Amino acid sequence: MADYDLIIIGGGPAGLAAAAYALHAQLSVALIAPDLGGKVTYPFALREMPARDTVWGASLVRELEMRVRNNLDHHINADVKKLERLPDGRFAVHMNVGAPQTARAIVLATGARPQRLYVPGETEYWGRGVSFSAISHAPFFQDRTVAVIGAGTRAVSAVLTLAPLARQIYFIISRAQELQDTRAANLALNHPKVLAFRNWEVQQVEGDEFVRSIDLVGGNGEIRRLDVEGVFVQFGLLPNNSLVREFVALDEDGHVIINQRCETSVPGLFAAGDLTNIHAEQVPVSLGEGAKAALAAWEYLALHPKQDPA
Repeated sequence: MADYDLIIIGGGPAGLAAAAYALHAQLSVALIAPDLGGKVTYPFALREMPARDTVWGASLVRELEMRVRNNLDHHINADVKKLERLPDGRFAVHMNVGAPQTARAIVLATGARPQRLYVPGETEYWGRGVSFSAISHAPFFQDRTVAVIGAGTRAVSAVLTLAPLARQIYFIISRAQELQDTRAANLALNHPKVLAFRNWEVQQVEGDEFVRSIDLVGGNGEIRRLDVEGVFVQFGLLPNNSLVREFVALDEDGHVIINQRCETSVPGLFAAGDLTNIHAEQVPVSLGEGAKAALAAWEYLALHPKQDPA
């Protein structure tokens, strides 16, 4: 069983940035992840618009990946099954293969995943009109008709982000969710470009090479087709918090709560990226948060030196 200063769990942008800074600090570090880099190439295309790489910071992620691959002695290609805090304050990381690994500090960078509709056409037209991130793709929909699906803060923000750009916005508020009565929600619902559909659900996304329409079914069984060029699925992100949900503080959506130093409610356990309660699921944000988490962990380790065995 190897004992490290720091173990980083997750090989996406936040994890890579944390690893690069930990190496710079000359810490004894291991990175545990099935792969490195994550998926940072997301080409997006629309009718009369060529495919574009929409991920800012992708080149920096690839640069960090090469730096980590070339300099990190301990990349463990495995899935983490359990994270345990030991009585002496260290952490034990249990994986699907091999012996547990221990460390005095942890940076958790396991990311988040979008909630999907699970309807025909959703995955087929991803990147060709279907988007899970208005922050990333709204600027491409200048003077186009779009649908935004959801009811929470993320959906309302998407509507307001698209409002100055799009020609028409259909706001599909599913019957399973209630739209909170907030100032932002009222602004979205009362915008002249927005037409709200309450108690309707999307049945399928249709198109040719690109999205052309969505089919809705109402609470009374009525079927309606809306012609759109974009479909923004804007439910809340699902943070990958299974390793820590029993012993760290989470917000109401399951994100790990951190402070400005990426510290969680557990001393020695830091978190970074989309897993946390920071704003905006963007690669440059995750890179900065990963770097910050490693710097905070470095200081924590300096203040809590390794105890020599008696």
